[in-house]
Amino acid sequence: MSIPPLYDTFLIREPLRDDPFAVTHNPSDIPTLIEVYSKSIIHFTERKRERAVERLQYELALLYSREQKWKKALRCLMSVYEGSSWRREGWWNLLGLLREQVRDVAKMCGNAEAVLRAEWEGLCN
Repeated sequence: MSIPPLYDTFLIREPLRDDPFAVTHNPSDIPTLIEVYSKSIIHFTERKRERAVERLQYELALLYSREQKWKKALRCLMSVYEGSSWRREGWWNLLGLLREQVRDVAKMCGNAEAVLRAEWEGLCN
């Protein structure tokens, strides 16, 4: 007699497959992921899927950070940070994580203005 699986994969996907962003990637996969994320951002922008674009931009910034491409990472983060639906919709926990990323990456770039903006918003909240 076999033991039934913990999850009925017909109705619910396995936890690892449920969130593909939760999987850690091999460093050699990063250039491919950057290309795929960039194309996905264009795709979702054309379809006006703002939240999907913001999430992909955030993930792209994390990949650039891993590669120590700080200026590209900061550009992605600032596009999410400045016009974020997260702020309009009151997702303060996500904004806090984003603010910390902006501050850390801006320090690595030497961008004092971005560091100051992130720190100031952190003090005001």
